[in-house]
Amino acid sequence: MSTQRRLSTNLTTLTECAIMLALSFALSCAKLFEMPMGGSVTVASMLPVMLISIKYGMGIGVATSFLYSLTQLLQAVASANVFPYCETPGTLVLCVLFDYVVPFTLLGFAGVFHKMKITKNTELNIYIGIISVVVLRFFCHFITGVVIWKQWAPEGMGKYLYSFLYNGSFLSIDFIICIVCAILMFRKAELRKLVNID
Repeated sequence: MSTQRRLSTNLTTLTECAIMLALSFALSCAKLFEMPMGGSVTVASMLPVMLISIKYGMGIGVATSFLYSLTQLLQAVASANVFPYCETPGTLVLCVLFDYVVPFTLLGFAGVFHKMKITKNTELNIYIGIISVVVLRFFCHFITGVVIWKQWAPEGMGKYLYSFLYNGSFLSIDFIICIVCAILMFRKAELRKLVNID
């Protein structure tokens, strides 16, 4: 591949990543419902950065998702309704890592199963990847729910159940919206071609 063609390809990739990152951020601002202690239901805000991973693989996908995690962190800082509840430097670091940086960066692994071709069904591989990263994101939030947000559990409710119900309530709906949008998108041949799905 010539240098000029390589630069053109890199520029195209960078542009697509920037557009999808911006789209994910914009969709994350279109909140259908917001939880009192953080977390929200959005209009498939996870999907655009997942599509980058599906098209380009883990390396570019994780890099894009990491940048997305920073936009979510900045959004939380701007809202000023989360971090005041972190009572120690340790809980603040845990919140930053496991409520923002790690869970949103994990979305960049969505394309792993598609690239590995673990089944003969291309779409099934993609859906397995999407489900896997959302489950991993849930566990990250679950950890902070148990360690940090347990103090807000209703009287008589254990911290594990509280974290499970709180985080599962918004993330399950967010996931359903995301997977439905992916299924509808992959029905269109033109859109399948955009993300290199056979």
